[in-house]
Order: sequence, then structure tokens, then C-alpha cells
Amino acid sequence: MALANHIPTRRGGGKKRFWTAPRLLLTLVALGLLSALGLSSCNSSETPNNEPANRVTTAPRAKAPPVANAPPERGALPTTFVILPQNLRDTKLQTLDGESVKLADFADQVLIVNIWATWCGPCRQEMPELVKMNNEYKARGLVVLGLATTYNEHNDQAHVKDFIRAQNINYRIVWDDGTLAAPLVQLVSGQSVIPQSFVISRDGRIVKHFQGFNPYSTPQTMRMAVEEALNDKGKS
Repeated sequence: MALANHIPTRRGGGKKRFWTAPRLLLTLVALGLLSALGLSSCNSSETPNNEPANRVTTAPRAKAPPVANAPPERGALPTTFVILPQNLRDTKLQTLDGESVKLADFADQVLIVNIWATWCGPCRQEMPELVKMNNEYKARGLVVLGLATTYNEHNDQAHVKDFIRAQNINYRIVWDDGTLAAPLVQLVSGQSVIPQSFVISRDGRIVKHFQGFNPYSTPQTMRMAVEEALNDKGKS
């Protein structure tokens, strides 16, 4: 019997297709997972128009690996709290409305300080959650401060104001040149990514630190930290 008779052939003599249904499905799932990871945080190379990363996002960059695939959320300080130095609490800041504030002004309240940028997708995704927490806990003593940094926003304060109005953000936005953002990140040995959030107790301790944003876990974890800080009657 001829050897050729033992080799199966495809009807019509066509070649076997690479993109079968199972392969296509697996590819779509993989792309979806990569997309979700990519939206968890932004680094300094993800500025508009893909500008070179010649400015850091939050603080001078230490030697660290790329953060595009960083974990969506990090509770950096689960047991050891960082106390803000008094000189940092007394540092004068200015809001977008021209109001002069400092962290010491909120000594009897719990703070969420959120570092963000208008061009950062995860930051925009997180802001409605911060609005909800501001509305929910304001009467109990929570203050939410958003830090918009001059270097992330090309010194374009008008653009940030327009963005805030369009997004109906109802908490204070500080126009920061790095005076507050950089020391905060350095205190917790954080990476140069945004968003970053700090839950600060009434007595000036950073009780929870978040890097990036995970819509499934960050809001719940942040609420738990805020509740615990509000219920701490050590200073009220």
C-alpha cells in the first residue's frame, strides 16, 4: 500500500487555520487581563503625547523596576504607622481656589490625601469613590484632599479647574509643587506612581497607604481604614 494513503488530508486541500475558536478566546482573555493590570496605576512615562519621562510623578525616583505591572493596590503599612513630622504638618499649601491650608488645620479630623493627575486613567476612576466617601463621612470628621501637582499638569491650573468642575469633584484640591507630595511618598518608601492615597489619623499618623487603584478592593479597604481612624478616640 502506498505511504501517501496513510496521510490524512483536509477536504478541499486547504491549510489548517491558526486562529481557531479556542485560541481566539484565550487571546481575548489574556488581553483583558493585561488591560486591567495596565489601568491599575500610572507612571511618569504615561504623560500626554507620550512625553519622555524626564519628570517624576510624585517624588524623586529611586532605582526601581518599571511599574506598569505593579500590584493594583498596596496597603504598605498594615502594622507600623508613620508619624508625619510637625514641620510637614505645618507646611503652608494653597488650594485651587486660592485658600491657604496646612495639614495641621485638620488636627481633629481624619484625612485622605490623594495624589492624582487629570491624564491618569486610574485616578479618574478613583475620584467618584473619593466623592462618595467625602459625602458619607464628612459629618463624622473626614476631610478629603486631592493633590494636583504642578509638574504633572504642566503648570496649567486653569485646565485642572475645568476638569474638577466637569467631574463634579466636591472636595478640596491642593495645587502642589511637590512640597507635600514628595515627602509623603518618601515617608512610606513609595514608588513614583499615581494615584497614591494616604489615610491619616487625627494625631498625624499615616495609618494606611495605597498605590494604584483596584475598583474591586481599594474602596472597601479604604473605607475600613477610615472607619477605624474615625472610631479611634485617642484624639477627638
